[in-house]
Amino acid sequence: MQEHHPTSEAESAVGRAVDALGSLPVLSGTVLRVIGLAEDPESSTGDLVAAMESDEAFAANLLRFANSAHNARPIRASTVRQAVTLIGRTAVKRLALEAATYRFLEHVPGNGRPSRGHMHIHAVAVGSTAAVIAERAGVGVDAPHLGGLLHDVGKLVMPMAFGEAAVEDLAGRCAGGAERVIAERERFGTDHALAGGVLAARWGLPADVAEAVRLHHGSPDAAAAPTREAACVQLANAVVELIDGNVPDTALLSRALTRLGLEAEDLDQIAEQALAGHGVAQGSGIGERVARLEEQARVDDLTGVLNRRAFLQHLRERLADGGGGAVLLADVDDFKRVNDTHGHRVGDLLLVEVARVLARFGTAGRLGGDEFGCWVAGSVGDVERASAGLREALRTSLSGSAALEGVSVSLGLAAGRPDVDVIELLEMADGQLYRRKDG
Repeated sequence: MQEHHPTSEAESAVGRAVDALGSLPVLSGTVLRVIGLAEDPESSTGDLVAAMESDEAFAANLLRFANSAHNARPIRASTVRQAVTLIGRTAVKRLALEAATYRFLEHVPGNGRPSRGHMHIHAVAVGSTAAVIAERAGVGVDAPHLGGLLHDVGKLVMPMAFGEAAVEDLAGRCAGGAERVIAERERFGTDHALAGGVLAARWGLPADVAEAVRLHHGSPDAAAAPTREAACVQLANAVVELIDGNVPDTALLSRALTRLGLEAEDLDQIAEQALAGHGVAQGSGIGERVARLEEQARVDDLTGVLNRRAFLQHLRERLADGGGGAVLLADVDDFKRVNDTHGHRVGDLLLVEVARVLARFGTAGRLGGDEFGCWVAGSVGDVERASAGLREALRTSLSGSAALEGVSVSLGLAAGRPDVDVIELLEMADGQLYRRKDG
């Protein structure tokens, strides 16, 4: 998504709504006592059971949630002691947070009527999945779990800040995902993720939890997640979206996988482990679907080479690893004349052929229109020889078609250096390309 910063009017409206919401009921006295006892190696199982049973409403809600179909770990317990025995002390801490969040979100308004009745289910699914992802990626579980549970709390802020009717109207047209975030930014000047981050910080939640809430739909500048905890929540939200039949933000999903060192193939086991109560069966094929989405998000439909975003990411990675190489820019001369004279079908064939030849010499990408890039690895001498070979290969290839007779491609080259960013590198190559055209 494009860079976005909240407007000052939106920030003021969110601030007033956050003040009006008050404290976080999820972290009630009983929940905090349960968490403290579960983390205390000196406490006994009896201490933990006594703390939960002393709050009858909490104990009843815990058991109701634990045995519900929507809980990722249905435990079929009739007493609190059975619940603790069946799932263990460590898991009780997560269960207490999930039960409290489920009850809280089940009864609050604020998500727009078309989406009510699902927010609490989605929250627990994302929280459970974020915890499993964190365990698999070697990240501390507590922050991703709580961040996942509370990732959508900003949806409680939006109606109070901008009016329930306006939020209901938007929720009816854009139920969720990246589409809703973009619509919120356009209409209100901010979105529910950023509002949720403000609320989480005001509630005094740890900074990494508030950050995960704020960035669960990505950072304002579309960069990779700054923390691995935030990446766990981003990925968990995407997995649950896929399970629910929605299309997630593929670029965000891909960046989160990379940040955590995970592969698309890992997601099947993650979903099966985390979402047993969410209707996920073994062999759900999530990993395969994500792999297809990632491929679609990386490849230019017409030419089959990397698209602009994927090519720029490839350049960043090559510059960072310092292996040596250069970027070649290729621009088809008088491409408009080809389209005007021979039609767009021939123009498309020309672009496909240029991409095919470029891919023989390195990693090629389409930057837009008739402009391509190619990263060529090796020393300066290697790159210069590749450039000469590329010129000859393009000349030979294009001269073989009567329709393309006389068509030429201009090239510009810039050597990669660790102290040069991607945009600067492309500008250097572009400058050389146009100097050669003018010459």
